[in-house]
Amino acid sequence: MARVPVAVVGAGNMGRHHVRNYAELTGADLRAVVDRNVERAEALAARYGARAFASVAELLERAPEVEAVSIATPTITHREVAEALLAAGRHVLVEKPIAATAADGDRLTRRGRERGLVLAVGHVERFNPAVRELKRRVDAGAMGSLLSLVARRVGVMPPQVADADVIVDLAVHDIDIFRYLLGADRPDAVYANAGRAVAEDRFDFADAFLRFDGVACLLQVNWVTPVKIRSLAVTGTAAYAEVEYVTQDLRWFPARPLESVDTFAELEAYSGREPERVELARREPLALELEEFLRAVRGEPAEVVSGEEATRSIEIAAALAEGAERR
Repeated sequence: MARVPVAVVGAGNMGRHHVRNYAELTGADLRAVVDRNVERAEALAARYGARAFASVAELLERAPEVEAVSIATPTITHREVAEALLAAGRHVLVEKPIAATAADGDRLTRRGRERGLVLAVGHVERFNPAVRELKRRVDAGAMGSLLSLVARRVGVMPPQVADADVIVDLAVHDIDIFRYLLGADRPDAVYANAGRAVAEDRFDFADAFLRFDGVACLLQVNWVTPVKIRSLAVTGTAAYAEVEYVTQDLRWFPARPLESVDTFAELEAYSGREPERVELARREPLALELEEFLRAVRGEPAEVVSGEEATRSIEIAAALAEGAERR
């Protein structure tokens, strides 16, 4: 298998994980780390035997062999950085959201298509083994008709998020997962209640409703809850499923006929059933995502989140935020 020469732009929290994974993946040849904070870039690059650069222009000039680049910079910079790399003929994986606006997402998507390059977007939750198994079961019809999806993504505000509100930064994950599991494009109804509990300049909590062709999708996101929760519950006519993203657990409850009960003890026994254990091969979702990106770069069949898909999700997130702002 050919090793793809790669670089990472952004040496912050997410960029460090991209660097580490590329260094460990057999299909990648980590060549460079780019960050305006050169000392930070040098420290990270030295740890993994790569070179450090202060800008994308310097990367392109001094490491022309690099074929593919991950972008893990603040959202507001995504369009500018990705455009420069696509214009230079490099394949790009840009962290979610694809850009600050849907218009910028469309622009990047067009640039990638015009140049015949891979433009992937880092919606990493799609690569969680529990989500992938759930998707397999949904597509196989094991859940019957889907009725509702309920997601919670809450916790304290991460210090590295400086330019996005909780809907764009967090809710976009679950919007993408809703669309992925349902095979849907746009919702036919959206509503969000959002506000500023701690932050003064942006939404830090939101409760949202989306409806896709009759399927109700409920979402709670915030940077207020003092405990980190990342969960998804899916109800279908043939089964109920729960995903815990962090632990990669999938709990599966097949539907069963309603039984009549005569005592409270029987009711407790009937209601307290244990889920079926779903055995999964657990792996870091980011590693799986980067493997797929590298396959796409090599021209092999691959599963990546396209610019079109990611732009649709940011478009929906923007509609939720705009509606909440009006209210």
